[in-house]
Amino acid sequence: MSDTILIRHEAPKGFQFISEEEYERFQAWKQAQRGICTWKLKDLARYKYGTKSTERASRYLTKHRHDLDIEQGGFIDYVNTHNGWQIPAAEMMDYLLDHPD
Repeated sequence: MSDTILIRHEAPKGFQFISEEEYERFQAWKQAQRGICTWKLKDLARYKYGTKSTERASRYLTKHRHDLDIEQGGFIDYVNTHNGWQIPAAEMMDYLLDHPD
């Protein structure tokens, strides 16, 4: 006869538990995203916020302009964005890991 110990654990605020299968699908999708050279604003919104709405993504880029602007040593050309954002996907994914707000 084996003993069973039940432990209740709540995920920290803003986190949730997912199945290993779902995690592996996400990792595969994430790796595929790295193959895309540039994102539009909608792609950033989908990756960071899980939505097609670009309002929050636009605010994020504005808030972090001092880090991201190519004129400040970043990788996004803010001056020439009037024809749509050209965001290097791999660099942006790395930046988002370091600046999750």
